[in-house]
Amino acid sequence: MTRKIFTAACNSTLPLSLSLALLIVLLSACAGLINTKEKPLLHETTLQGEHIQLTRCLTGKLSADSRMSMRVFHVKPRIYPAIAASEIHAYDTRFLPYVYASNSPLNPDGIRDYGTSAPEIMNNAQNLAGAEYIYGFAFMLRQTGETTVAVTLKGSQYVGGIAWDYLQRCAANAP
Repeated sequence: MTRKIFTAACNSTLPLSLSLALLIVLLSACAGLINTKEKPLLHETTLQGEHIQLTRCLTGKLSADSRMSMRVFHVKPRIYPAIAASEIHAYDTRFLPYVYASNSPLNPDGIRDYGTSAPEIMNNAQNLAGAEYIYGFAFMLRQTGETTVAVTLKGSQYVGGIAWDYLQRCAANAP
């Protein structure tokens, strides 16, 4: 019985080289979907507050989150004083360079060594830098008035939703 199945599989109508080419195209398309840097827009609104205070508050809350689904991300905030804007990226450490078993957040005995979560000040930048690596979510905050901030969130629905809840709390507690 198994000989008949093997013979039928070997006598298929597709040549082996075409089957391999089709398999390679399919796998590369799937890999591209997993590792894409560009994420869908989740939220876009205006909140009360000041972009620097919201950035610092949100960064603190995200860095303190101990859930395993959030520990995978390295939060990197940037402040652009020249254009009154901030951005926060949560980079997926599974795709970052120089993350090994000894410092991986997936290792319970690993040493988390990602530097400080203090915002990087981009003094002379006239445009937002954007994402450098694969991220879970990204916030863009632009000061639109004295006490209003335009907020855009792109990213994964689950972790982006957690971050969005934190931002809502920060905005509610803003002076």
